[in-house]
Amino acid sequence: MTIRAYRLRSRLPLVVLAGLMFLQVFSPTPATKFVLWGIAGVLVLCFVWVRVMTRGLVVKRERRHGWAQVGDVLEERFVMHNHSWVPLPWAEVRDYSNLPGYSASRAVGLGARRFTRWEKRCLCTQRGEFTLGPIEIHMGDPFGLFEATVRHNYSESFVVYPAIARLPELISPRGVSRGSGRANIRAMDATTNASSVRTYVPGDALNRIHWRSTARRTMPDQEELYVREDDIEPSGDVWMILDLQASVQAGHGRLSTEEYAVILAASLAEQLLSAQHAVGLVAYGHEPVVLWPQKGRHQLWEVLRVLAGTHASGWRPFGEVLKLTVPVLGRGVSAALITPATANGWVDVVPEFLMRGVHTSALLVDATSFGGNGDPQSTVRSLADLGVPARIIDSSLRLEEAGLTPEHHAKPGARQEPPEEAGRGQVRQRRRTASRWVPVGQG
Repeated sequence: MTIRAYRLRSRLPLVVLAGLMFLQVFSPTPATKFVLWGIAGVLVLCFVWVRVMTRGLVVKRERRHGWAQVGDVLEERFVMHNHSWVPLPWAEVRDYSNLPGYSASRAVGLGARRFTRWEKRCLCTQRGEFTLGPIEIHMGDPFGLFEATVRHNYSESFVVYPAIARLPELISPRGVSRGSGRANIRAMDATTNASSVRTYVPGDALNRIHWRSTARRTMPDQEELYVREDDIEPSGDVWMILDLQASVQAGHGRLSTEEYAVILAASLAEQLLSAQHAVGLVAYGHEPVVLWPQKGRHQLWEVLRVLAGTHASGWRPFGEVLKLTVPVLGRGVSAALITPATANGWVDVVPEFLMRGVHTSALLVDATSFGGNGDPQSTVRSLADLGVPARIIDSSLRLEEAGLTPEHHAKPGARQEPPEEAGRGQVRQRRRTASRWVPVGQG
């Protein structure tokens, strides 16, 4: 929708006009009459000029790509047409996009029935969901008497996803796909993997009786029933549990535990989904978020979409988050705990994961390397006593430099540099191929 408004920039011409009219009424002279009609004519001419300009001005906004990742370059193109028969002496384009570090504001001038175009580029440095637009165009007549404002209310959501880095193998989830493999922990429920039989005890379900073993092992003087004893089926499902408690974070901006944890979660999801694992996500920020494990590209973009708008604004300690998550997890799945918290309160909840047969590992973001406090080594030792592997991730892993696109996705990325080594992980970058301009709005 286009909104047009007009205003007189100064009341002085009206005051002068009123004074001349007063003189002409009580003391008419040819000179006063000439000046009176001259000022009135200029006011009318300028007002008509401004109205004609606003009716004939068209601005078209186009964008190169519909999304980006941190490190990508946003490209936009603006085309302004003056279809009227009067020139546009000056116009100020004001852009109200809220993407950090980006503004498409510009001052232009156009002749009658002319057009101009310009392009704007911006490096996306912050993940999140932002808005491109709306824009306002302020213009005026050659004498500066009237100012017109044309507001184009079209706007569009623009998502900047977190970067993805090529990581070393940080966790080893059990199983390749759901329902395959063997485990040495007995299942409480029936599965497709029967490893042995045992004698029937009161309370066993009748559908678990193994009739062949019962017939083979029953003696004439001793009749007993035998039931199946099933293995837990190792699952390829991996739950990522992200700590978003505000009080345990350290650092600022891209060099912070929050940003590193988000990039770790995004990179780990891409790595596991590429290996045909189903990936789920639990995050307690301002609001709890639970993504159930799924496979495929769609799940990757669901994870990235959630992580794009996720911030460490939660108050709930990580230990409480883990307690709330325990009932959600099935037996035989894997869980990756991503946290900068070093207080061992949350470690006390890990045995509940192990008792449910959840293969647990931890990625500890070292808050001390970001200017915070804590001793991640003591947490590693506490987890080692439970048999839980843990890795410490510090600021030497330059994840904030990763501006990339998942390799298996068809959409191109934006950065054109070749891959570079970044600490202990390798940043994946792809060349941007040319793509069409996508209209954002026109008015």
